[in-house]
Amino acid sequence: MRLAGMKCVVTGGASGIGAATVRRFAAEGAQVCILDRDLATAAALAEELGGEHFALELDVRFEAAVEQAAADVYARWESVDVLVNNAGSELNKTYNETTVEDWDKVLDTDLKGPWLLCKHFVPPMVERSSGSVINISSLNGLVGFPLSTAYGSAKGGLVVFTRDMAIELATTGVRINCVCPGVIETPMMERWTDLMPDKDEAKAMLRGVMPIGRMGTADEVAGAVLFFASPDSSLCQGAVLSVDGGFTAQ
Repeated sequence: MRLAGMKCVVTGGASGIGAATVRRFAAEGAQVCILDRDLATAAALAEELGGEHFALELDVRFEAAVEQAAADVYARWESVDVLVNNAGSELNKTYNETTVEDWDKVLDTDLKGPWLLCKHFVPPMVERSSGSVINISSLNGLVGFPLSTAYGSAKGGLVVFTRDMAIELATTGVRINCVCPGVIETPMMERWTDLMPDKDEAKAMLRGVMPIGRMGTADEVAGAVLFFASPDSSLCQGAVLSVDGGFTAQ
């Protein structure tokens, strides 16, 4: 019960790493607000978990929507203890095949979105001198991959955004840190392998690039997120934690 009594907000919380994080937080005693474009799935998860958990529809790309979500959450809760910026959009295209619309969608979701959430959720944390923000970046934000110019740029930008925000927030009592998952079995990974000529071969390739010989699970990433959400990470500010089965250790 490391998060007992804490109030946590998770974007993109209806599936994948987001849903695993929601479940971990709930199991540790937190009340969770699930923010997701897929309201039906988010609401079903909140209902399944019971208690005081609830869901709101949100597309993180739009400031008016984020501002309204913050107003709704703070109207229901007096304070927010943890914000997890997990909502993301992937793209697998070469740089010259990427359209302006593709680029804007990925950058707006994966980089502008976390900034907007911080802009509207963090000031009340600063007023209370307490809070933890966890940004979910990616292995793509640390090393280069083909077909990843938009996604990698957004996730790499999120790593630097975390570090810059950490300096701005250093004396406020609010912590901000970053988790970089590697190859994880999630719906996003399934969508990527669906694009390959042979899905099973693509999955075998992904397992092969992991030094541990397997893909990670969403729950394993959620464990790292839980660490940053809990008081156990009280000295962490601007930390970037790779959860990648040893890939970046090579």
